[in-house]
Amino acid sequence: MPLEWAYLSPTSFKHMMNYRSFYLVMGIMILATAMRAQCPGTSPFWGLNCFLNSEFIGKFGEARNKAEQSVRDFKQLHRTEQFSQEEVERVMDAYNASANEFNNVLYKIKEDLLDKKKRKYVLRYPDDYALQIEAELNKARDYYSNTYQLAVTKVTNGRITGTPLLLLLPEIIKYGKLAFELYKKIKDEVKKYNNALFDQYLIEESRFHSWDEISIN
Repeated sequence: MPLEWAYLSPTSFKHMMNYRSFYLVMGIMILATAMRAQCPGTSPFWGLNCFLNSEFIGKFGEARNKAEQSVRDFKQLHRTEQFSQEEVERVMDAYNASANEFNNVLYKIKEDLLDKKKRKYVLRYPDDYALQIEAELNKARDYYSNTYQLAVTKVTNGRITGTPLLLLLPEIIKYGKLAFELYKKIKDEVKKYNNALFDQYLIEESRFHSWDEISIN
């Protein structure tokens, strides 16, 4: 205790401590507000909002939008070109299978962060984990190239190629390292995450939609 406090009356000391407590609480509230402002979001966890606002998730979403736009373009073209049922089904099946490959990346992140052993690995070695996700993204990219891109390009005679998604993959991979580095800073928070939380805020917000979910209207 500082020497000056010894000369304070009990009442004055009590008032001073009340003021100190008040300013301490206000400081914590201001800091919490500032932190939330840096990572706005609707989930109850600041760290999860930061991850969802990361360039990694943002670029993943952009890639999804590019792929889904190619589906809309195909459906629009089908209105005038009248592709055969076999051709439409070939492109549809290839897209849905490719979408599942990219969605599997999101499911892997969810499952790994919910598994105690895997989560410990992510927190300790985020760079190595980012390399694992890179491998999964490359796998999804190759599948997309060899199925959907090949099918839609052939059926439309090159008018729709699905190429824009592929141009974003290097950026998604680049930002993965930074995104998973974040979890080292919020390791206590991550332990509170659950399956429903990830489904609501990660999977449903970022997943590739199925063919039937994509409307041209």
